[in-house]
Amino acid sequence: MKKILLALLICILTSIAIGCTSQQPLTNQNPTETKNATQEISSEERKRIDLYVSAMKAAFKEENGGNGFISVELDTLESLSDEAKNEVLKDLSVLSSNVYDFKEVKNDSAKFKYDDNGNLQCTIDGTLLSIRFQEYSDNESIIEATSWFGNLGAVFPKYKATYKDDGWQLEILEMAIS
Repeated sequence: MKKILLALLICILTSIAIGCTSQQPLTNQNPTETKNATQEISSEERKRIDLYVSAMKAAFKEENGGNGFISVELDTLESLSDEAKNEVLKDLSVLSSNVYDFKEVKNDSAKFKYDDNGNLQCTIDGTLLSIRFQEYSDNESIIEATSWFGNLGAVFPKYKATYKDDGWQLEILEMAIS
């Protein structure tokens, strides 16, 4: 009886082992894609993310076209990986629950109005944010943020940003208004 039970147990275990090894993986991702998807953000990138978000939030608070949506020109965010750029979008969600990469929504007629020549005229209850650097170092930066909501509606504050106590402190240097 023991021999029969032992043989039956071996058959069951063998069947389980064969069944487990013949299953397909749950995803089609290769190891490189999985590694890139979970890539950590470096401390330098985190510092830049915080600078960009601080400057864009401050510009948005100066003036904006509404918070129905926010779109960000991600190409203006220098020295950031795609993962870090996505983190910027997440961090800006405190301003609006609808935050987008501008490239993905720029042709959305529910968000933007265009003139007869196809030129962008204004946002519809939303704001387009971007950044322009003039200087950058680990602890100090001159940065211009743009909060754009129309050809005749935009602010361009220029800030001196100083990194203190694990955060960026902004001092306004100039303000251009359209």
